[in-house]
Amino acid sequence: MGKQRNSGGESMNLIDRLSGKAPAVLTAAAADDLLAISGLAQKEVELVVAEAYRRRGYQVAELASSGAEADAGMLLTKATQRLLLQCKYWNTRKIAEMPVRELYGMMAAHNAIAGILITSGSFTLEASRFAGYGSIQLIDGPRLLALLRDNEAAQQSDERAARASSTAR
Repeated sequence: MGKQRNSGGESMNLIDRLSGKAPAVLTAAAADDLLAISGLAQKEVELVVAEAYRRRGYQVAELASSGAEADAGMLLTKATQRLLLQCKYWNTRKIAEMPVRELYGMMAAHNAIAGILITSGSFTLEASRFAGYGSIQLIDGPRLLALLRDNEAAQQSDERAARASSTAR
């Protein structure tokens, strides 16, 4: 079983450990990283995901939660895009349609054009169908791992290009 991580510093280092493209087949190293992600607390995952989207050029603002909205999520903005992102039911194996519908309602309240729902588990067929109608991207554990790896690979490529252009001068 995977070792649970409790410190916020370790969760921020997870994105730095991930490099290269996500493999087509889940390797042992990828499975270990997925277990590490699953072992994080929901708040730690939100920090890692927020950093990944910041590195993609989004401004990330945490939404204030009220009693009715315990996990309000984050608002991602980039140019004219407004996306509502939530990490939900972190220790749940499968997420059904209702949380996807709730995100859709919150998107309207925050004038978001699309939504992103992230979990370490997976989504039911009904949740996937509704997400398709509501402009909601569903990210399960393996897709989250791929998102973090692709983001890290893109950042490393940008850094190599910047070093090459500075040495060419």
